Amino acid sequence: MIKQSDIIADLHTHTIFSKHGYSTIQENIAAARKMNLKFLAITDHIYNDGTELAIKNEATRCKYLEKEINSNYEENQVYVIGGAEFNIAQELTKREKLMKLRWRPIGLHGFKLKISELTLNDLINEFEKSARMHNAFAHIERELHKIDNYSHGENLDDEIKNFFDTIIELAKLNNIFLEVNESSIRNNDDGNEVRINYWIRRALDNNCRIYLASDAHFSSRVGKFPLAIELLNEIDYPKELILNCDA
Repeated sequence: MIKQSDIIADLHTHTIFSKHGYSTIQENIAAARKMNLKFLAITDHIYNDGTELAIKNEATRCKYLEKEINSNYEENQVYVIGGAEFNIAQELTKREKLMKLRWRPIGLHGFKLKISELTLNDLINEFEKSARMHNAFAHIERELHKIDNYSHGENLDDEIKNFFDTIIELAKLNNIFLEVNESSIRNNDDGNEVRINYWIRRALDNNCRIYLASDAHFSSRVGKFPLAIELLNEIDYPKELILNCDA
């Protein structure tokens, strides 16, 4: 059994820098401190090709964030991990710099591809490419209802199960963390919760390493995982396989 007090980190949060986030970094830090977290990952999206954003390139921005904010650690009492949430199928000209970031989750979004025009095999190929460069797969259950011109809907058919089985095997072979996303469970868009319930059990069967993520776009959500914790306790997921439980 894990409790909220066992969780020492939130490893997926957004700020106003993500354009659809609504809190500042300092507001997220304050929220993390209130939740007694020791670590907080700022994982704002990288939207462009990685060459520049507001004059400075994105890699510099992420590194600067971690170095400068943690120089004020005694006041914050929360160690900030400077990272970024990458997007499947996104081409980045400064990839070699960005890959030096400590925390590099890549999420399934429709930002850089038209998901409805892809098959599940196409998506598997994209994850296979990403496995060489990233250390976490974020919300792998998202937007699957759009695949192949919305042919799957909310159903958990054999093709969707095979997709999850393949991604889980890929994560296991490459020591990639899989994300249990609180927002996916809470919003449950188009069958998210059904899909999470399937893949998290398959991850357990394979002793995969996971992490809990609020995916907070507003500071009041930072560090809160009631639905994810409930799900993990239902299947007795081992604490030693949960990154957020281990400093």
